[in-house]
Amino acid sequence: MNHTPRLKFTVKRVVLLFVALVFTAGCSFPTRESAHSGSQTAKADCHTPGDGDRRKVALEHGIRGQVRFVDTPEQLSTIRDKMSEYKIPALSLAVIEAGEIAWADLYRDTTLSKGHQLDCNSIFQAASLSKPVTFLAALRMQDAGAIDLDEDIQKYLKSFNLPEGEQTADNPVTFRNIFAHTSGITPGGYQGYLKEVPFPSDQDVLKGAEGVNSPAISVVSPPNELLAYSGGGYTLAEVALQDHFGKEFSEIMKEWILDPVGMKHSEFTQPLPESEYERVAKGHTANGEMIAGGWHNHPEQAAAGLWSNAGDMAKFLIELYKGYQGESEVFSKEDILKILKEERDGLVYGFIINRNGDDLAVTHYGGNAGYRTGMTISLTTGKGLVYLSNSDSGGALGNELLLSASRIYGWKHFEQISFEQTQVEPMVLKGLEGRYLWDDQVALSVALDDNEGRIALFFPNGDAYKLTPVVGEDLDFVHPGTGVTVAFKKDDDHRSFTLYGRTAVKLDSL
Repeated sequence: MNHTPRLKFTVKRVVLLFVALVFTAGCSFPTRESAHSGSQTAKADCHTPGDGDRRKVALEHGIRGQVRFVDTPEQLSTIRDKMSEYKIPALSLAVIEAGEIAWADLYRDTTLSKGHQLDCNSIFQAASLSKPVTFLAALRMQDAGAIDLDEDIQKYLKSFNLPEGEQTADNPVTFRNIFAHTSGITPGGYQGYLKEVPFPSDQDVLKGAEGVNSPAISVVSPPNELLAYSGGGYTLAEVALQDHFGKEFSEIMKEWILDPVGMKHSEFTQPLPESEYERVAKGHTANGEMIAGGWHNHPEQAAAGLWSNAGDMAKFLIELYKGYQGESEVFSKEDILKILKEERDGLVYGFIINRNGDDLAVTHYGGNAGYRTGMTISLTTGKGLVYLSNSDSGGALGNELLLSASRIYGWKHFEQISFEQTQVEPMVLKGLEGRYLWDDQVALSVALDDNEGRIALFFPNGDAYKLTPVVGEDLDFVHPGTGVTVAFKKDDDHRSFTLYGRTAVKLDSL
């Protein structure tokens, strides 16, 4: 799951999203060359807007930053320029209007993806967007009487016994609290596996067996007590569903959610057979280098294993909107209203809830190695957007797409934030360098780039946020691409800083 923050988050919501990632993240048709930046736009089988859709053009040429500096004229960019800047080889993008796909397109920077033929049917790793798809499938199962979301999960398990922990007979782990991230199961996400590495079984993942790169799961806190992202919980649910139905997880999802919604280019198959490799938009690092093998395999299908594209994920969101409006044949209005009432700390089953007046929107993000994804829709108006990118830096462009689309299409739930820049002496910046322990558990580092005269904040997953000094109460900085703020405290000579409302302390001062 992507840790890139969005505006108006509560501290709890942002911390949840941050921890989620740092412990982890068709046919061939001719394309036409763009006149700009060596990019291509694949047109075949895309959802094409009506003639003269000025808003699509406005979005393609009107990308604005998450942060606006009040002392500097705002400069708008094109999608293609931003793809070049962030080294994003491909972007699958869809815009939703009034509960219908207004348009969907596939953008390529051919300078980064030479010989890599893609079109609007190509697939990306949806990463944590897999989770709401899995949950909504389970909601349909509950509605059909095939499972009970509130039953002890162990009653569905045949191939795995959940170790004793903080769960009890009166307060068990269930499908419901797993999908709501309140099961108490070990927090954290997944890194995936290189294609040449042996593919672990789901049971091996749950046990943390030899060759598995994630810890064994356990119930570390009483169910329903804490809200904490847990990929392991979703894998437990995956095993329970397979045991219960006697089928592969990909078959279960195809039957209960992908086919009913019409997601014809999507699948949970892990690993993909070689016959499908040509469909894949291969993942890339933030430096524009393809990750080894093109992508990581994810045995943890429910948590991170969905392959999809923006058009298909838009269909999923539209069906959710129709359910809220009482117009869906897939999701009942009663079910959608019921789950929305379970909102906790601004989240409901992994969705971020955005409220603005009478508008209610839901948003979800994802991040696997080489991929960053996001989707949002207003359940009130049916307006939304989906992006899937094959780059570790795709979240930055995703932020800007959401912000820019909000301005162009008249959304209410994404707004720009403003800062006033300031200057900081090089010697002061130099003194901020070092390793820090954030929230008593996560190691971060700060380094000065002497050439640029700027400090950067480095995260455990490899992300580097170059920071701009701004006017504030302490020694304040902002990351222009995401709006992340970092404030070094004056009262301890800048030996600690706050990030997402939590404190990071310099290690040599502990």
